[in-house]
Amino acid sequence: MVDLAFVLAYRFSPREDVYVGIDQFVYNSEGMEPERVTLGVFVSFDVPSYRREVYRIAEEGKPPDWIIEVASPSAYKYDVEGKKDLYEGMGVREYWMYDPQGGMHDPRLRAWLLAPGGYEELADLKRSGLMVALWSEALGLEFHFGGTDLRMRDPAKQSHWLTLGETQAELEILKAETAAHEAEIAAMKAQIETAQRTR
Repeated sequence: MVDLAFVLAYRFSPREDVYVGIDQFVYNSEGMEPERVTLGVFVSFDVPSYRREVYRIAEEGKPPDWIIEVASPSAYKYDVEGKKDLYEGMGVREYWMYDPQGGMHDPRLRAWLLAPGGYEELADLKRSGLMVALWSEALGLEFHFGGTDLRMRDPAKQSHWLTLGETQAELEILKAETAAHEAEIAAMKAQIETAQRTR
């Protein structure tokens, strides 16, 4: 969930009208039951990007556009049987479910797009062995799933967005490279100073 939220927050960070939430209460429109529900990771367009403690549909004027629930033993049955109907009733444009370990629902990556008659399950873009790719119309991203890894790919850039761990690893490499360059520069300066003193 953290990796998904990190990538999505980074992806939409230039925009001030996109909010990315994680593990947060969303309060339904008046009269809907349950009154509130906890979402996994979600994205809402056309709302301010500031941090909220809760997301209230009545105040925001709209439900989230995209929601993904990451399966857990305690909640996966409700994700499959209850939340799908709830999100459809709320008007959530896309609902995704992901089972990273397997064994809770099959297939392990599923998604539904809201159509005039209700949710319609999205078909795979491609399926090759364990690799599955699905396109999110709401986000404009491809989701690639293979083994236990769920990756987001920007078709325009022809590359995957880096996860939090990968970004941190790249920063550590850059820090090490910077330190090495700084050491080289310091050594060169010392040599120049030594050469100037011996003239």
